[in-house]
Amino acid sequence: MRGHFAKVSLFAIALLAGFAFLGHVVTSISGGAVVAVEGVGPEAGEAIFWGKGTCYTCHAVGDRGAAIRGPNQGDTGPLGLPVGLRAEARATERAEQTGRSFTATDYLLESLIEPDAYVVEGYKAEMPTVHLPPVALDAEEIKAVVAYLVSQGGDAEQLRVEQSPLWETVKAATAAGAAVEPFALYLPGDPEAGRALFFSPELTACSRCHLVNGEGGQVGPELTMVAATRSVPFIVESILDPGASVASGFEQMMISLSDWSEISGIKKEETEDTLVIADTLGEFHTIDKSEIDELELIPGSAMPENFSELLTVDEFHDLVAYVLTLKGEAAAPATEGGSD
Repeated sequence: MRGHFAKVSLFAIALLAGFAFLGHVVTSISGGAVVAVEGVGPEAGEAIFWGKGTCYTCHAVGDRGAAIRGPNQGDTGPLGLPVGLRAEARATERAEQTGRSFTATDYLLESLIEPDAYVVEGYKAEMPTVHLPPVALDAEEIKAVVAYLVSQGGDAEQLRVEQSPLWETVKAATAAGAAVEPFALYLPGDPEAGRALFFSPELTACSRCHLVNGEGGQVGPELTMVAATRSVPFIVESILDPGASVASGFEQMMISLSDWSEISGIKKEETEDTLVIADTLGEFHTIDKSEIDELELIPGSAMPENFSELLTVDEFHDLVAYVLTLKGEAAAPATEGGSD
């Protein structure tokens, strides 16, 4: 029988409560003595940025990577400065906000270990915490990423990460994150059965809106690497309560036209004269801006919110098990001469 809403909902509540407890444990940690970490530089950080860290799925460096959800880390980013220089301006802003001393290194460490502490204007608080699964960077890897970021316009040779007052927080948080057992699903689930559900046009129709390895639609976010960047609780919540966190660039809008018709969907492209909207059926509509009477952003997600009613508990776990296999591949290595 379908419609096991209560069971799935209870599972979700328990899951999210566990995740909240984990977050509390990690963010409650304080540090001890400063210890330098040797042998970590921009080259290692570059490999992590474009590999294990999956930073490029939300950030670009110049014209490489994606810059929809996060700022471009090259010189085309905010303030017209590469991040190695931009971090100095952000540190000044953070010092004014917090009333304490902030260096560029402090700002970059905070951005990685406490990404919601300061969110650049125009962006959302949606960056994963990199020291927790699935990214799970250790302290040396975080230090290397900071070195790589500083090298974008700054002088990484002068970098002294271990002298930052936040370095102890980084070490303590990464150690605690490594000691916590990864969250496990209530049931293991069958990824193959979940894949069939994902691409089922009759039941879930996930592939109508989401692209996976070149297959599916382009209305919602691509999911090829979602399990490499998002935690199990985040994925579960995204399925059961998609409106809880809407990815940047995928907000819904309602457009009223001069002929009294209406079109709702996600903005996919925009020129000076036209707007391209993708509706929930995967259809693309090119609209002449001169015909638009009113454009309104709609709260919530375009994704259906009734999967707890459509799926049995077993089917739900199968679907999640499949999504957890979507870890994609690392970005192609940088071309000779560096990364913009």
